Amino acid sequence: MVVVKKVELSIDLTRPAEELVDSIISVLSFFPGRQQEILQQVDHTVGDMLAAMQPKEDTEPEKTEESP
Repeated sequence: MVVVKKVELSIDLTRPAEELVDSIISVLSFFPGRQQEILQQVDHTVGDMLAAMQPKEDTEPEKTEESP
């Protein structure tokens, strides 16, 4: 039989960043020895999300005036 651990979290939505950090720390406590791997995956996913929110840069090279 497989044992499934379940964690229920109550989050104060007036403090989103702090609550997310506390939630991650709580979950990590169930995975001794794998914290770095998990945090790297979270870092990668958050980095991708941040990159997707950045304004797109103009892909055309800037035109400079040439002197005769």
